[in-house]
Amino acid sequence: MEQPLLLTVIIAILYFVMKMLEAKYINKTQEPLKYVVRDTLIVSACSFLVLFLFFQMSGPIAEILGGGEFAGSAATQAFTGEPGF
Repeated sequence: MEQPLLLTVIIAILYFVMKMLEAKYINKTQEPLKYVVRDTLIVSACSFLVLFLFFQMSGPIAEILGGGEFAGSAATQAFTGEPGF
């Protein structure tokens, strides 16, 4: 649960900063902060939903995307001792 939440916070902060920079330097107009915060909350909710589902998924789709219980392979077993025969 920590990974999707942390990534959501990072995405929200980046979105907020980029939106403020866009308003200041590209559009050269001051957009009301109320709308920027609303948009940031919408982006946060959407990104949390997608990230939460991605980290909870299992099965063939998770294997293709690299998430879920199929991510990574089991450690290779190597015999390193004396044989028992």
